[in-house]
Parts: sequence; C-alpha cells; structure tokens
Amino acid sequence: MLDHRLLHSIIIKFAAIYAALTLVGLLIGQVTLTLLLGSLVIVAVNLKQFYRLVVWLWQTPQKNYVSDNSSWDHIYYGMEKIQRANRKRRRQLIHSLGEFRQGADALPDGVVVYNQENNILWCNSQARLLFGFQWPTDQGQRLDNLIRYPAFSEYLAAHDFEHVLLIPSPVNEDILLENRVIKYGLDQYLLVSRDVTRIHQLEEMRREFVANVSHELKTPLTVLQGYLELINDSDDGQRDPSLAMAASAMKLQASRMQSMVEQLLSLSKIESAAQASIQQQVSMSAQLKMLKTDALSLIGERDLVIEFAVDEGVDVYGDEAQIFSACTNLVTNAIRYCPDGSFIQVLWQRCDGGALFSVTDNGPGIAANHLARLTERFYRIDQSRSSKSGGSGLGLSIVKHVLVNHQSNLNIESTPGLGSCFSFIIRPERLVKVNDNKRTKEVS
Repeated sequence: MLDHRLLHSIIIKFAAIYAALTLVGLLIGQVTLTLLLGSLVIVAVNLKQFYRLVVWLWQTPQKNYVSDNSSWDHIYYGMEKIQRANRKRRRQLIHSLGEFRQGADALPDGVVVYNQENNILWCNSQARLLFGFQWPTDQGQRLDNLIRYPAFSEYLAAHDFEHVLLIPSPVNEDILLENRVIKYGLDQYLLVSRDVTRIHQLEEMRREFVANVSHELKTPLTVLQGYLELINDSDDGQRDPSLAMAASAMKLQASRMQSMVEQLLSLSKIESAAQASIQQQVSMSAQLKMLKTDALSLIGERDLVIEFAVDEGVDVYGDEAQIFSACTNLVTNAIRYCPDGSFIQVLWQRCDGGALFSVTDNGPGIAANHLARLTERFYRIDQSRSSKSGGSGLGLSIVKHVLVNHQSNLNIESTPGLGSCFSFIIRPERLVKVNDNKRTKEVS
C-alpha cells in the first residue's frame, strides 16, 4: 500500500542526484551547466518511461510488467492491480449477463429492449419467433419498421402505456399478441408480448355460447308466458286456488328468466362492442330525464325518496344504449335493495377527472368482503333477498363492461347500516366541448 514513505523516497533520490550533480559541477567549475544537463537527462529518462507505459497500456496490458527498479514501478503495479480488478469485474458482468439472457430466453413471453428512438437493443428467442426478428441482423433496427401495423406505430408514438395493445403476429396473423410496454432506466423501454390466441378463442366461444343459448331460450319462454297469461285471463272464479297460486308463481319465474335472458344477450352484445366504434354524442340530461321517469314508475307506491341532481351542460361521446343501460342498472339496484323509508340521490356533474355519475343511498349497505365480487356474473350477496327483489345477478356485470368500453371503471363504497355509493367517472377526452354553440369532441 502506498503512503508518505514513497514521497520521501522520491525526494531523497532526487536530492541525492542533484547533490552529486552539484559536486561534479564544482569540480569542473560548471555548476549551472552540469545541473541543466543533468535535468535534461532526468527528463529524457522519464519521457522514455512514460512512452513505455503508454505502449504497455495500449498494446500489452495483459502481460505482467518486468520491474527495472525505477520509481515508475509503483505506477505499473497500481495499473496492474486496477486491470486485474477490472478483468475480474468484467468476467462477473459477462457471467451475470449470460445468466440473465438465459433466463430471459426461457420466458414464455417475447421480450424486446429498445431505446427512445425505437431502435432494438436486444430481444429474447420467443420475441424472435413471435415477431420474426433475425438476430443479430435486426439489432439496431427500428421496432416500428419491423412490426408494420399502424396501430402499433401509434401505440409507440403516443407513449400511453397504461393499456395493452392487441395485434396479430407479423409471422402468422392467426396468432393474437397482447403487448405491454414498460419504461425503465434512462430512456429505455421493455416490450413484453404474450400469445393470447387460445384465451381469446375461449372467450369468443364463451360469448357465442351465452348468446346462442340465450337466443334459443327466448322463444320457449315467450310461449310459456303467453300460455300462463291465457290461463290467468280465463279464470272463471272456479279454478283450484292451488292451481292459481302455481300459475302465478310460474308466471313470476318465467318473467324473471325472460329478464335474465335479455340481460345475458345485452351483456354478450356489450362485451363484443369495439371501443373505437363508440363515437355517438350522448345527451346525458335527456338520458337522465328518461331514467327519472322509469325510476319513479318502478318505485310506484313505495315509501322511497329519489332525487336527481343533473348538470345540464355535460354531454359525452359514447354508446347511448350502453350508457343508459349502465345508469339504469345502478339506479334500479338502489331502488330494489333499499327498504321503504330510504333516500336515494342520483348525481351527474363535472369533476376534476372529467364527469362524475353516482348513485348514493342510505340503505342497508354491503359488507366489505362482498365488494370485490359484486361485478361477477350471477354473484349474489343474499340469495333470498335477490329472489324477492327479482334481481338476476347480471346488472353490475353489465355496468362493468359498459364502463370498460368507455375507458372507465366502477367505484363502490359501502358501509353496513349506513348505505352505499356506486359511481364512475367519464374521462375528459370523452366529454363534449362547446365552442361557439357548436359541440366538438375534445382531442385527447
């Protein structure tokens, strides 16, 4: 280890050299000339040592230095120590990088690393299979030049990576890829691509099955309801009371099944709707006026108070039927499950994040363990209560899918014994902006 002794040694060595030069100069009577020539020799020797150091560093740094017992030995030894440490660190990094790449190659998903200019830095073997990359030929190529889909190029340019992008594989269009981008480091991005073809096919099969079964059930239910109504209309007062009770129960259950079939068909249609096609201008004030009329009709003679607070100047872009269905389901649920004497408030107004729709009641509330599952199909908190209210267990599932199609989500807040609040926010880019009495869509 170097310390102050090295400096002392160098000082002593130079002092001895210059003392000898001075003595020689005194002997020959040329002290100044002797000191000058001696200094030039010292400079020349050190320049030679410096040249040797540069040659050694650039040409043969892997060879061990052969000591010549000069002061420069300490520099060579220090450089050798640094180089040994660097070589060891480099070997460790290469080993770690190799292990990382082996692990990344073992992933079932495609992984592509690219920079801010969309140039590919690295990709694993699965990405090469899914996208057809040639490695290392395609290293440094622009990602959007190799994956030539307009939607993909727009996705990269927008830098809005909160949502995934579905595109077909450039190698095989029958393969559907789910793509997600993650930003990390200094202007570097990670594209993770997953083959979701099978999942998509199963989802399509499920939707088609539900839609087909629901459609096939409509005809027999309609016939059954017709005959039950005929039985009730032909009552001459002499029918067995038990038969009348059975016919009434059958009619009620048939009506419930008819409502469930219609909701299943509606849900299937909503799930299949494309977000890009939802571009209608919807007058929310008109929708909520119709909803208020329907709500008062549903309440009828019950002791319920419902209040609508509507901002008349807030309209949206979306699917009119879907939005009305979502709002109707939330209000209908509040009416069905609130006991007499309850108060319900329906609110539509601007807020910081866009526009807020909420349905708040002071009914029985919902326990916290049920909240996460309320939007599942056919999920019921209380089977007996759902049967009495006529609910199908599909209403909130319909609301959830409508909101997904409109880039929103359902928020549920509830406290047992105090009431519940069901709400959602429509984002600013879906609100209609009024300029010079002309309504135009805001550009996000």
